[in-house]
Amino acid sequence: MNLNQGKTALITGASSGIGFELTRCFARDGHNVLMTAHHEEKLQDAVQKIKSEFPNVQVESIACDLSKDGAATQLYQDVQSRGVQVEFLVNNAGFGERGSFLETDLQKEIGLIHLNIISLVALTKFFAQDMVKRGSGKILQLGSVASFIPHPLLSVYAASKAFILSFTEALQVELKDTGISLTLLCPPPTDTNFFEVANMENTKIANSSQVQSPVDVAEEGYKGLMNGDARVLPTYVAKMYAAQGITLPDAWNAAITKKQLENVKE
Repeated sequence: MNLNQGKTALITGASSGIGFELTRCFARDGHNVLMTAHHEEKLQDAVQKIKSEFPNVQVESIACDLSKDGAATQLYQDVQSRGVQVEFLVNNAGFGERGSFLETDLQKEIGLIHLNIISLVALTKFFAQDMVKRGSGKILQLGSVASFIPHPLLSVYAASKAFILSFTEALQVELKDTGISLTLLCPPPTDTNFFEVANMENTKIANSSQVQSPVDVAEEGYKGLMNGDARVLPTYVAKMYAAQGITLPDAWNAAITKKQLENVKE
């Protein structure tokens, strides 16, 4: 199948959660989709689901682990070798690691930084350069409500999302009037495999009513991207977190968040 014709969306972390639901949004509206994720089998399962639901949409996939050195460059080269013009870039892939910073796995955190920051920056640079040359394109960056608030016990993850906030807002000014737009989507806690991967399944926040649907988050993010919005706070809970980050001192926010990240039963 060939993605050379029509507008194509490249979605990282597309095999599940918000990334999969964003893929559905693009396919529903008739856009070709190029799905990426690090787990080949899960990625192919997701591809088949998209093909079954949207048989008239062209779907391709590239399995790659963006937490590894050089993976973003390789992904870009693979896309180029296929002759695919990416009109929509969705930097969705990411993960967290919960625990005391003195005790968490350093190598896992380095991988987190590579995925959440380094690969995101690299892919943004590669594809934004192409978009600016032709004068069109849209980029969706996955931030988080953690972008606004320090998160003890989730410190490296939250810091990576704060980076994405600052980075995206700076580029929005740099790239003004170039014909491309960048949208920052800041989801609240969402019902995905994030909690499992981050060792958060038994935390107070993971078991609270604040956890939102990935379908709702993706839909609002997609609308914001297509509208060229600078920032999307997709639900009331997300807006509440952002307001909390602005109005309360960081020390208070950090103390509140630490309580939420504690286990329900220690």
